[in-house]
Amino acid sequence: MKTGLAFNLIQELFSRTYALTTGNEPYPLHSLIERDRRRFSPGSVLDIGCGSGRFAMAGCDYVGVDPNPKYIEYCRQHCFGRFEQMSGDRLTFADATFDMVLSFSVGHHLPDAPLAQTLSEARRVLRDDGVFIFVDVIRPIVGWKWAAALLERLDEGDSFRTEDEYLALIGPRFAIAEREEIVDQFYRTLVLRCRKS
Repeated sequence: MKTGLAFNLIQELFSRTYALTTGNEPYPLHSLIERDRRRFSPGSVLDIGCGSGRFAMAGCDYVGVDPNPKYIEYCRQHCFGRFEQMSGDRLTFADATFDMVLSFSVGHHLPDAPLAQTLSEARRVLRDDGVFIFVDVIRPIVGWKWAAALLERLDEGDSFRTEDEYLALIGPRFAIAEREEIVDQFYRTLVLRCRKS
């Protein structure tokens, strides 16, 4: 979390500027998660790598996990839901616990082996009829490359991948039901809605 505040402030500034200059939505992932919450109506949601809790959901049993104790402390004070300090590759929940599992911008923080284990854990705790939503930026970056490069540096993620590299890790664990791509001023963001295969 050492550069989390700087990252959030800079991203906020650029997102609002982008929205004002283009007329595009500044936070498309917020709209995406709200649409999916209404569409799937999950009773229980696990958010792996919840960070500062920006995707916490109302109207369900929401649980956010993150290995960073400062994020968990912040979330417990400022967000609704339950928050646990936990690594995504070692979840302590029982099998088939959640209707929906989220992984938003986690993949680029993990090398292949921990990400593969996190994906396996997501599959294990997902109910058979549940949905796994994977969202992460993919190479190449677009738009304001200098700003995107600055955000990448502040983000502390060093495992940015191409879409094919993500698919190679996700494919053995999930069937991809839907694919979407969001392109904004910085990134191409891959959105995958997956089911147990």
